Amino acid sequence: MQKLAAITGITGQDGSYLAEYLLENGYKVYAGIRRTSIPLSSNTRLHNLIDHPNLTLINLDLLDNGSIKSFVETIKSYVTSYMTIMDNYIEVYNLAAQSHVGESFKIPVLTHQINAVAVVGLLEAFTEVFRKQFRFYQASTSELFGNEATGTGESLSEQSSFKPTSPYAIAKLSAFLTVKHYRETYNTYAVNGILFNHESPRRGLDFVTRKITNGVAQYATGKNKGPIMLGNIHARRDWGDARDYVKAMHLMLNTSGSKITDYVVSSGETYSVKDFCNMAFEKIGIILNWQGKGLYEYAVNKNGTTKEVLIEIDSRFYRPSDVEYLLGDSTKIRENLNWQPSVSFKQLVFDMVENDIEQIKGNLFK
Repeated sequence: MQKLAAITGITGQDGSYLAEYLLENGYKVYAGIRRTSIPLSSNTRLHNLIDHPNLTLINLDLLDNGSIKSFVETIKSYVTSYMTIMDNYIEVYNLAAQSHVGESFKIPVLTHQINAVAVVGLLEAFTEVFRKQFRFYQASTSELFGNEATGTGESLSEQSSFKPTSPYAIAKLSAFLTVKHYRETYNTYAVNGILFNHESPRRGLDFVTRKITNGVAQYATGKNKGPIMLGNIHARRDWGDARDYVKAMHLMLNTSGSKITDYVVSSGETYSVKDFCNMAFEKIGIILNWQGKGLYEYAVNKNGTTKEVLIEIDSRFYRPSDVEYLLGDSTKIRENLNWQPSVSFKQLVFDMVENDIEQIKGNLFK
């Protein structure tokens, strides 16, 4: 019997990689797509997916409960023949979100509606239409921990306290508790993946990691010699590869018994934004020399003949409150589900820079 999956957020980094992974493993995939005036064909993340025979795209607007219900009922109409065996089920991956932490301070209401309220709507709709024949994955986040580990250097696990510091994290905490409530109260197969930062060549340009690698690629190809403008370069994050992390999502919906629970997914290493900059420029043979402090800190080419500024600090990119330190302890998923990250920090950064260079040259899609 062919396995079934539903994905929200397929146009994003994680959604596109997850869809590829599931389709490669023989799944039929039903994906929610929000209607926009921009054609899907222009989304380079989906260029090799749109015409796949096992992928069906369905209209979905998470701000509208009627749209959510219609999305779930449409999936049911497609999969009825697959659901006749009582132990068959559909895997639901809710990856859609207002995913930019910084923007959440500007649009807190919209962030909460998409990241928290819509999760209730999805769980209610799937419960009503599919009863117990679905498994639900919620994309949670290390931002839940806030500054719990700042100053201590401790790693954060499933047992650590949550101290969200942004509208994004507060909304995600609401969703986390909603999923836990459905699992514990209604015996729904519903789990949270507390994913630490995970990047890839498909990361959006408005995220700091991609902003850095794209800036390095622009410099390397001569497209732009101006400095990359950044905010808090001393914030430390636990960075992994999104292609590893979507496999963890899949494992979480394909287990049993006491292993049906929430998991931290992380690399177990932490680096600063400054470290990320150093590594990205190293890829193109440049060693950065950092000078100044605070808002006046900047980086120049250590081996350059002129004092060419490559990175500057801009106060506009500081958040009203920020998480200073994140380091994950993913022992639980490594032991219970045999998940392991396969890509190192250096490999990840080098891959992102290389892909941005090739994309600028016009040699490939993202």
